[in-house]
Amino acid sequence: MQVFDGFIAAIASELKIKFHKTEEGHYSTKIDFDNNRAQEVLISLAKDESGDRVIHYYSAIAGLKEDSAELYKFALKTNATLEYGAIALTGKSLILRSSMLLKNCEPERFIKSLFYIAAKADELEEELTGRDKN
Repeated sequence: MQVFDGFIAAIASELKIKFHKTEEGHYSTKIDFDNNRAQEVLISLAKDESGDRVIHYYSAIAGLKEDSAELYKFALKTNATLEYGAIALTGKSLILRSSMLLKNCEPERFIKSLFYIAAKADELEEELTGRDKN
């Protein structure tokens, strides 16, 4: 975990991004956009089935309602067009998530993934809800 903490600290220092660490050891940051919108991205470190450490990014897009058939259809169609990550369900929320191996993660790649997830999740949130929840 110390390697990951150091990696996050270096990114924060280099780009002047504020990361907040939770008690569970996960990180979150809020990315502000020029259009007065913002998106929170959560970043965590876990191990995959073979024991390699994997960075997970995820950002909430919309909450689920009683009848979400159209939302599911939208999510499946959109997944086919995404360059990185995928739309997924977690609890009662639709999220955009992506993962990468820590050992292959260079700072530029980490940053690109972070900003892509934030920007795309914000775009999808606006399209689905018409508002900015952050």
